[in-house]
This record gives sequence, C-alpha cells and structure tokens, in this order.
Amino acid sequence: MKQRFLSAAALALAATLVTAGGGDKPEPSVTYARSWDAAVEEAKLLNVPIVVHSHGFK
Repeated sequence: MKQRFLSAAALALAATLVTAGGGDKPEPSVTYARSWDAAVEEAKLLNVPIVVHSHGFK
C-alpha cells in the first residue's frame, strides 16, 4: 500500500514538472481599451461591466 502511494505521488510530480516547464509562451488573455470612450462603447455593445485596473503602467 505504501509503495502504491509513493508510485502515485512520483507519477503526479513527474506529470506536474513536465507540463509546468515547457511549451510555448502563453498568449495574453486580456486586452485593454485604448481610451475610456472605447471601453464604454465596447461595454455597452457587449452588455458587460467595465473593470478599472488601478495599478500604474509606464
């Protein structure tokens, strides 16, 4: 029983390391509006709320 647990844990760890370490760079999933007016227009069109990101960008 203990050996099965260790085998399962080793397999899970190996699968995690394989999937976490490689692959292509993920694509951004969020696009920001270029202006406030564009954000308001898109939100009205899609009938969704506007999310305001308050952290500064340079």
